[in-house]
Amino acid sequence: MYEQALKLKKLMEQKKPPTEFDKKVKVYCVASGKGGVGKTNLSVNLSLVLQNLGKNVLLIDGDLGLANIDVVTGLYPKYNLSHILTAGKSIQDVILDGPKGISILPGASGLYELANISSSELEILIKSFNSISSIFDIIIIDTGAGISKNVLSFIQSSHEVIVVTTPEPSAVTDAYALIKLAYKHCDTINVIINKADNYKEASFTMGKLAKAAKKFLNIDIRYLGFVLEDKTVLKANMEQTPFLIKYPNGLASKCLINITNKLLYGQEIHNEGTVTIEGWFKKLMSFIKTNVGAL
Repeated sequence: MYEQALKLKKLMEQKKPPTEFDKKVKVYCVASGKGGVGKTNLSVNLSLVLQNLGKNVLLIDGDLGLANIDVVTGLYPKYNLSHILTAGKSIQDVILDGPKGISILPGASGLYELANISSSELEILIKSFNSISSIFDIIIIDTGAGISKNVLSFIQSSHEVIVVTTPEPSAVTDAYALIKLAYKHCDTINVIINKADNYKEASFTMGKLAKAAKKFLNIDIRYLGFVLEDKTVLKANMEQTPFLIKYPNGLASKCLINITNKLLYGQEIHNEGTVTIEGWFKKLMSFIKTNVGAL
């Protein structure tokens, strides 16, 4: 009788529809070789465009030194990931409801405090991410500026890297240094030229990067486009409101909409470009342990 019941249970489990926990997400790491190029601003507003296009977006603040997504959005977080273990908070308590429906996971410094946690504590965190796995389509990680072990971990765990630079020569040099690091760990490297005076300046800047990447690294980098210098960006920042919301018809907003459409619907398609959110978090934690600490 018991064996019959067991067989029936297994048969019913086989007939169950696939769980939503198997839902796949695409992970983009937004990085820059130096500070001041507008990386965080683009990360926030890129997330908003993606959300407007029908994607459910989780924006992760991965800038451990000068986390400022809260400055751009006007949100002030109370918790980070470490509070799931230290204060018994759920991941839903940690995630903030951002503008236009995006979700924001603040203060990834709490993530790096977890580099040496126990296996049982890691399992708790994995289950936390599993609990939100059916919600999101895309993860955008806004990393810190420059090259560090922290940035490397985020790059290694992502499907694609988006390198942000301006036409300013030192920014281009630092962007190339970042590309030189990233290409070893990520198949697709995208570039956005921010604060360009015109499309010719942006194209010239991208041409220098692409030529160097091809000559010295033997790789092709993907040009997503440019964002023109726009005074509305500064005005929106002063009001702690994303420029896409405050000035939806501004030059920067229009440029970023074009960039996002190319990112989603461009000619380059990769068959293995997604992972479950639980799988991504496990991957990220393995790189954190390798780069920062060890269990």
